Amino acid sequence: MINIWRLTKIQLLSSFGLNKALHTHDVKERRRLLLLSIVILISVVMVGVVSFGYSFMMALTFEQIGRMDLLLAIMMAVASVIGFFTTIYKASGVLFFFKDYDLVMSLPIKASHVVASRVLQLYVLNLFFTLMVMLPAGVVYAIKVNPEVFYYLLYLTTLLFIPLIPIIAATIIGSLISWISSRFKGSQVISLILTFAIILAVMFGSFRMNGSVQVLSDMGTQLADMIFKLYPLTSIYVDAVCSYQMGSFLLFIVISVLAFMLFTIVLGTRFKAIYTGITTSHASSKYQMKPLEAASPFLALYRKELRRYISSSLYVLNTSIGMILLLAMSISLLFISSEKLGQLVEIPQLSTYLSKLAPMVVSMFVTLSCTTSSSISLEGKNIWILKSSPVPKQTILLSKIAVNLTVTIPILIVSYVLLMISLRTGWIESLLLLAIPMIYACYSAMMGVLVNLKFPNLEWTSEVTAIKQSASVIVAMLIGFISLVIPFALVLLLSNVNGNLILLGIGLIMIAVCSVIFRYIRTKGEQLFQML
Repeated sequence: MINIWRLTKIQLLSSFGLNKALHTHDVKERRRLLLLSIVILISVVMVGVVSFGYSFMMALTFEQIGRMDLLLAIMMAVASVIGFFTTIYKASGVLFFFKDYDLVMSLPIKASHVVASRVLQLYVLNLFFTLMVMLPAGVVYAIKVNPEVFYYLLYLTTLLFIPLIPIIAATIIGSLISWISSRFKGSQVISLILTFAIILAVMFGSFRMNGSVQVLSDMGTQLADMIFKLYPLTSIYVDAVCSYQMGSFLLFIVISVLAFMLFTIVLGTRFKAIYTGITTSHASSKYQMKPLEAASPFLALYRKELRRYISSSLYVLNTSIGMILLLAMSISLLFISSEKLGQLVEIPQLSTYLSKLAPMVVSMFVTLSCTTSSSISLEGKNIWILKSSPVPKQTILLSKIAVNLTVTIPILIVSYVLLMISLRTGWIESLLLLAIPMIYACYSAMMGVLVNLKFPNLEWTSEVTAIKQSASVIVAMLIGFISLVIPFALVLLLSNVNGNLILLGIGLIMIAVCSVIFRYIRTKGEQLFQML
């Protein structure tokens, strides 16, 4: 047991950069880490506030129909879906594709202990998302229902067990995807297609359930039955927390713990065989000599960066999901009008709001697809190769920005055409619908590079750490969120002012910001890169 704890501790300290934070004596590094801690704290508070607001709005509906237990049922299901969604494409990376596999497996430690520590790492990461969803929901429920003291004990205890089943399901599916894709040529493409298909299916089901919350707001029994059928553990959870049934409480814990332990034991006994099966890839026996091609430094670096991007399914999934969702939304609006959508979600003026805020909505998806916030970190210990190469360092940075634009611009243009048709925008609105997301695409790509230069993580052992858990990714997401929230608020608050004028002003300001960032990268990029 002590080996499992030590391995888990080391992995968590390495993942979040806590080891360096605890032992560094560099004053500048301590200041940087203090700033990062403040940014992370702000991000957590903002997520908590949004989650509380979402739970409170749902509670108003459920309070009217006398089914407040549905709030905890739905939020428990949402937390499980989020855990499943965030685990399915990082499970293989955490469990199998870690760089120090040979080193760890050569230690005098049982393979089952290594597996247990890796699974516990997934558990800790998912527990954070569970708390972000369930704690605000629990507070709202307590405010509305004023339950007995026994509720708080049961509620806080069950929080620890909610992530267990989603982790098992996501790990099994993620591993199966990796194994199936490794049997074919182009395994990365097959893996991406299968993972995207499952993620979109889960999200589509979630949206259908969310829509049912509005449609069936006066049919509490039917809604409860639907949720309980989709995820039976929800029924046991609600009986335990809301009705104080000790039998359901113990059953929920026993099912979750036993399933988790059984999964860990089976995975531990078959770990090496599964690792061999997943990491074995198909190789072609045909090889043809081709003439050696020469290219400019920028083009060569761009091709190298693009190959690096495509070679990592985790990298592609984490940074392109926003653009995939944008494309899916654009296609769906061809078949359902914004007016009908407004009637469905009971927002009569949704069509007006969508017309005003369409450029900002599209920009939101663009900022979610920032590849540059982790592109430098992914160089890892090989960063010295780029640092010692006889190429201007700004060329290296610009090649990373170009890859980000390659991911966002083509899908952005296709989505623009579809949205222009479905929303029937005028020529001014059409111009803003294209220009502002384009500006945000450039802004997001350049800001990601700048943030990654300031907060690099070059000591990772698993890509998951650099792509999802690094400081630069969190900071870039927060900056992107703030850069969108302020324009959103301006458009909504200044409703008497022509929305096109406001959007035009926002576009001009963002162009100025992009110009400043670009100039800074060209002048200071060399120095910052050499300091890595």
